Amino acid sequence: MSETVDILKLPARLESLEPFLAFVLERAMQAGASQGLLGDIKLCMEEILTNVFFHAYPDSDGRIEVSFSAHSDGILRIEVTDWGIAFDPVTFEAMDLERDFADRNLGGMGIVLARELSHQMFYQRSGDVNRLKIAFLLDLG
Repeated sequence: MSETVDILKLPARLESLEPFLAFVLERAMQAGASQGLLGDIKLCMEEILTNVFFHAYPDSDGRIEVSFSAHSDGILRIEVTDWGIAFDPVTFEAMDLERDFADRNLGGMGIVLARELSHQMFYQRSGDVNRLKIAFLLDLG
């Protein structure tokens, strides 16, 4: 399994979603991801990327960089980098699911879902750069 890193850089616009998904899913499929895992990756990436599209650059156009690498230990690593507003989806506290639906704040469930679908997420803010590292495990059984 190749451990090279492939990178795609596109504007932070909704029109970039399909090219980003195709980029990641094609590589995950080549690495041996099952249909179920491909579905999890797709949903996770849709949530993470649309969050950046709609919230990272409120006053200007921005860009996103997505990198993908598959490793011999069965881990697929995806890194999403942007230069927008700082936001840590790993520590973000979504609405309390125990509260009555009418009393809940809207939003945040996509981030919770993305965290649940991935094996691991790590966020780092360095200067004006957000880096979200996401890991998925191949079923090597």
